[in-house]
Amino acid sequence: MSILSLRAIAVSALIFISGICFSQEVVPHYSVLEKEDFITLNPDYTVYQKSILTIQIWDSKGLSHANRVLYVDKLNKAISFEATVTSLANNKVLKKVKLKDMEEVSVIDDVALYQEDKKKVFRLDGVPLPVKVEIVEEALSTSNMFMGVWYPIEYPNQKVNKASVEISYPNELGMRYRVEALDSIPTQVNNGNITILKWQTENLPVLDASKETDWPNVQLAPNKFSLEGVTSTMESWDGLGKFYSQLIDQKDEIPEDFKKEIFEMVQNAEDDYEKISILYQYLQKNYRYVAIFLGIGGWEPRYASDVINTKYGECKALTTLMKGMLKTVGIESQYSLVFAGDVIRPLDPDFPIKNFNHAFLRVPLKDEVLWLECTNNYLPAGFSGNFTKDRDALVITENGGFLERTPDYREFKFNTLKNSYDIQLLENGDGTFKGSSSFQGFPAMDFFALNKFLDDNQRKNYLNRNIGGSGIIIKDYQIQTGNQREVPIATVTFDGNIQRFGQQTTKRIIFPTHLKKIEADMLDNGLLNFQEEITIKSDRKTEIESGVSNIEIKEEHFSYFVDSQISEDGIITISNRLEINIPKEISKDDKAKIIAQINTQIQKNIILKKSE
Repeated sequence: MSILSLRAIAVSALIFISGICFSQEVVPHYSVLEKEDFITLNPDYTVYQKSILTIQIWDSKGLSHANRVLYVDKLNKAISFEATVTSLANNKVLKKVKLKDMEEVSVIDDVALYQEDKKKVFRLDGVPLPVKVEIVEEALSTSNMFMGVWYPIEYPNQKVNKASVEISYPNELGMRYRVEALDSIPTQVNNGNITILKWQTENLPVLDASKETDWPNVQLAPNKFSLEGVTSTMESWDGLGKFYSQLIDQKDEIPEDFKKEIFEMVQNAEDDYEKISILYQYLQKNYRYVAIFLGIGGWEPRYASDVINTKYGECKALTTLMKGMLKTVGIESQYSLVFAGDVIRPLDPDFPIKNFNHAFLRVPLKDEVLWLECTNNYLPAGFSGNFTKDRDALVITENGGFLERTPDYREFKFNTLKNSYDIQLLENGDGTFKGSSSFQGFPAMDFFALNKFLDDNQRKNYLNRNIGGSGIIIKDYQIQTGNQREVPIATVTFDGNIQRFGQQTTKRIIFPTHLKKIEADMLDNGLLNFQEEITIKSDRKTEIESGVSNIEIKEEHFSYFVDSQISEDGIITISNRLEINIPKEISKDDKAKIIAQINTQIQKNIILKKSE
């Protein structure tokens, strides 16, 4: 991965985590930047990068704006680095830092087994302000596959006086670019078989960290590229797919003795989905996720036979093994790439680029397409939750590739919650209760994790916070998880106490028609089928003085029905049905307003009149 690519990730992270909020109209700046970047693509596919920066820092909040990170691995080499820190008060040089002086940190996480990446870090601290920091850094990448993104602005709350980037490349290798939020047209110079592009910009607006803003940038991508001797084209998604097709070729071959085990596992399966589910569960139970970043830039999967022998692998390896097992039983599947996780990065059909961090498996069946998340060890086959939901993926075929959108799961079968409570109302307005809750799809996901990873106290704390409303104290519970094909299902049965459920007066009892209000985290997918059935018993003889009867509300984004009945022996039954359908493209503020409107509509009370 290029220095520019990794710096872009760091900038994106800063946008996400910064929480500074300013009330004034003018956005303050804590540093002033001038910089020149030079990127040279050589005929041998290597990429030389040089950055020259001058940063003036007047506020301690801008100290981090001078931080620099150089990544070092098999593909990237830090050639040189020099930082000179000068006092702006007396023009005295306070410190000089060279490449050898930089802190070296391993880039490794808790699940990585083999990882060769390191980073060289420069942090500015321990200097009196104001200061000027002059930095010159050089790096070399052995591959042009990861050309990255150029950002004229590197940090929020940073004023950019001048910024430029000059890109030189051989015409036979080619270069493509895409400009976003930058009002600057590049100059172009043709020098024989070399083309030079240059962007220059001045006095850019200071970006506010507390607001969602499009960052000015120039995204770069080669036409022809090479990675550790494997060459291909990136002018089309099919061409990029051809490159990955070379990397995975024959990696999914299964040893003959293991094929026999596979056939035995699925011999009684009634259809292809059951075969997939059996083999997927076998993968989940017997193979451990361990990150391994070796082979062709960390993008080449290991052989399935190696994974079988070691019983571990990362996303590429586990996906390759699953692909091979399915091929053994005659089920076609395609190795696929996606940018997974909380951040969604759309892919432009007209601008192919390497923008992936995860491999998984596409399985086309007769009437549907399943996507298998082979690193998950507890969800059912065909359901990957938010990790790869509703985003562009590159599907690799034998001879190329194509883009396809993953499912958004916007069906009620993936977004259903049903609660049932039997409440015994006490004289003081408290109550005892028994109940059950059933969850389908996204609402069920947490309960799979609860059973697998948390202890009894942690589960109980979670249930007290999430099963019902305030005042519920769960004493005993049981959690069962399963699935209906690709739909995860969880059922929770429980009993306990509920505090302050009914408000008592001398002649009346008042209680709500709902135990749980709608929260934003219940609508991550924008869709919810929420049903609640409440049965209330009281030792006092009562009658309904004011209640709800067949109330039906239909609004643009939700519909709601509530009804209450009282039997001859005084048992009150309240039935609620709420269906919510909020568009995907709606803003967070508008979504919050809809949720508030829903909670206002369902906040209804029943008033009982005491008969004795």
